[in-house]
Parts: sequence; C-alpha cells; structure tokens
Amino acid sequence: MNARIVFNFLGRILLGFSAIFILPIIVAIYYHESVTPFICSALVSLLCGLILFSMKPKSELLRYKESFAIVGLSWLLISIVGAVPYIVNGSSFVDGFFESMSGFTTTGASVFDKPEELPMSILFWRAMTQWLGGIGIIMLFVVIFPIMAKGVLFQAEYPGITLSKLKPRIRDTAMILYGIYVLFTFAEIILLWILGVPLFDAVTHAFTTLSTGGFSTHSKSIAFFKNPLVEFVIAIFAIIGGANFTVHYYLLRGKFRFAKDPELLTYLAIIAISTAIIAVYNLPSFSPFDSFRYSFFQVASIITTTGYTTFDFDAWSDGVKMILLILMFVGGCSGSTGGGIKVIRVYILLKYAIVQIFKSAEPKTVRAVRMGARTIKREVVESVVAFFILYVLIFTISSLILALSGYDFLTSISAVAACLGNVGPGMGLAGASETYSTFPDFIKLLLTLNMWIGRLEIYTVLALFVPSFWRERW
Repeated sequence: MNARIVFNFLGRILLGFSAIFILPIIVAIYYHESVTPFICSALVSLLCGLILFSMKPKSELLRYKESFAIVGLSWLLISIVGAVPYIVNGSSFVDGFFESMSGFTTTGASVFDKPEELPMSILFWRAMTQWLGGIGIIMLFVVIFPIMAKGVLFQAEYPGITLSKLKPRIRDTAMILYGIYVLFTFAEIILLWILGVPLFDAVTHAFTTLSTGGFSTHSKSIAFFKNPLVEFVIAIFAIIGGANFTVHYYLLRGKFRFAKDPELLTYLAIIAISTAIIAVYNLPSFSPFDSFRYSFFQVASIITTTGYTTFDFDAWSDGVKMILLILMFVGGCSGSTGGGIKVIRVYILLKYAIVQIFKSAEPKTVRAVRMGARTIKREVVESVVAFFILYVLIFTISSLILALSGYDFLTSISAVAACLGNVGPGMGLAGASETYSTFPDFIKLLLTLNMWIGRLEIYTVLALFVPSFWRERW
C-alpha cells in the first residue's frame, strides 16, 4: 500500500472541500446569522488538508487498492468535517456525525425533531451536503481538479457498476453528468417556485430531491406544502434522480433507443405496479385521487431512496408496509443518485436464478444470463451474487444488534434497511413521523456505518477493515 499517495489525495480533497463552505457563509450573512460554524469547518478542513497534502508520494501511480482507500476514507473524513457546523451549533459529536453522514450519503435519516427551528444557514448546509453527495464526492473533484481524473477512482466510488464513458476522457464524462445534474436541479427549482413554494424551500428541496436525499426544511416533510402539484413535481424529479444519468444524456440528445434499456423499463414497471397495488389497498381509507396521490408519491420516494413523505405510511396496512420495505432493498438504477441494491442487480439475480432452474432440468444445455441483447459476463454475475450475500449479511447482523438492544422487530429491520439502503425513514420507532434522535449513541454509530457502507456499495468500505488490504501485496 502506497500510504503517502493516499494521504496526499485526501489532502487535495480536503483543501478543495474547504472552499465549499463559502456558500453557506453567504447564506448566513444574508439571513444575519452566525458564520462561526462554517468558518470553523473551513479551517478544520484547510488545516487537515495541508497536513495530509504535505505527504508527497514517491510515485503518482494509483492502483485499485489505493483508490479504494482514497474513496472510502474521503467520504469518512468529509462527513466528519461536515459535522462541525452541527457541533458548533449545539449538537453532540455523534448527532452531528450522524446528520452529516446521512447528508453526504443522501440517506435523509435525521436526529432533528423540528428542522424548522434550525438556522437557515444550517438548513441550507443540510440540503447542500445531500446535493454534493448525490452525484459523488470524487465526481465533483474530478470536475474541479483535472489531476483527480483517474478511472480507478471512479470504479472505487461506484464498485460493481460500469460507468459508461460518454467521452474518451474521464473528466469530460464527469462534466457532462454534472451538467445534467445541475440542469435538472435548476429546472426543479423553477417549477417549485412557479407553484408557489418559497425560493429558499424550492432550492433546498430541489437539492435534496434530485440527489434522492430527502432532507426537508419542515418536520412534516412534503406534506407541509399541502399541494398535489408540488408533490407530483418532487416525485417525478425523484424518479429522474433514481434513473441512470447516462440514459438522461442520450434522451436529452433525442436518442430514444436508451428508453428501451431493460433496467430502466424494469425500474418504471416496479413503480407502476407497486403504485397500483398500494392505491387499491388504500382505497377504503382515501378517495380514488388521494389514494393514487399518496401511493404514487410514497412509492417514488421509497424506491428512489429519497425518503420524503406526504403521509405517515407507518399507519398503513402490513401488506402495504411490506411492499415499501421491499422497495427499500431494491433502490434506484445503476449510475443514479439512488441507493439500495440497485435494479440492475435485482434484474441480474432473477435472470441468473431462472438460468439455474433451466440448467437443473437440462444439465447439458448451455445457457447464459442475458440483459436485453447483451450477454452478462460470468465475473459480473459472480460479483452481483457476492454483493447480495454481503448486503444480506450486513443487514442481518445490524438488525440483530438492534433487536438485542431492545428494539421491536419492525423497528430493527426497517431502521437498518433504511440506513443501509440510504432511504432515511423506516417504520416503527424510525417511522415516517419519527426521527432517530431517541436512539442511543452506539446505535446511531452503527446506523452511520450502515449509511457509509450502503452509499459506497459495500466493497470500498469493507476492504478498509481487511488487515491484508493494507499490506504491499493483497
């Protein structure tokens, strides 16, 4: 392990990150609030960045293992530095770290019972952390600093997902994807503002919708606005955020052949079928319009791992809650801002299971796992199966720890599913009308670990805990 190049790259990231606090400082000045939380954060980031950057590597060669360490540790360090504004504002370290990690990983789980009581600049910072984390920390720095444009860093930040190269150069691809991200963000801000949402709320909710984060400036979440059109716009942009951004690129260029992408079609089919089933189940409690309205919004919010709410779905029937729990595991598409297992992995797992059934009946027949017209390579299938096993194992162990700590079954499994899948609200004591403020510190730290693991899709984080990973040969 070339530790010096890891520290040097981490220093570069923290130095660049210190400049990001300029925006919340401007917001604090505009609303006549204290700038101290953000000045302190910028100084911490700058000081740590200078110390790490001073460690000059003998070689600039960046291998996969160094890339894994850079990506995994950068998300951890940035979440710690991002916690400083909350801590200076009066939160404990654990609460601040939990909120910061929830922000950057776009989980949306919060320890603040009444966010409307927070300073406007802190609310802006919460939303901004989700917007920054939505498309990826490394992606951001590749756009800003060309020297960071390393293909291995992309593969470490998005393990198990082949990032389609829209242009020959990595930085050009990153700039296109970030341009689409910014374009959709501005479009949502304008639409929400036209619908009567105050500009500050329009900006913060656009930040946390397209990033599929779900931090709201109101404790009632989107229900606060009492506007079906606002709910519809937010649901649509959440669905856009949960879809592959490569598809958006080609669709914006008028190339609709990507609209036939198997993953995209499966994603949209799951949303449509789940909405229809839940709407039918909810008919006895609501009018047909309200039943569809609440069902569509909640399905879009959960499968994209945005986590917004317009109704306390914890009060719905067990069958409906089971569907929503399954959607927490499925998550968004590959190459999206959504979390979860990802639709493409679920698709490949089902295809692989079907192939195995046929192979059992006809052992001599050669069959391959196919996705549309493409044949999925064996190593990709093996990677997906390994990912699924690890995901279930981490979910089981974490849920067991919560259950042994005295929490009921529904709270235990849904809180872990919500944090590991970067969804946010769970059920029971972690339900849509609740926060994570009542959980003890060690449970918050466990759930924070789950957010980190879930956002970086397991491999990048777990590698850091393997002792042999840090040796020269692995």
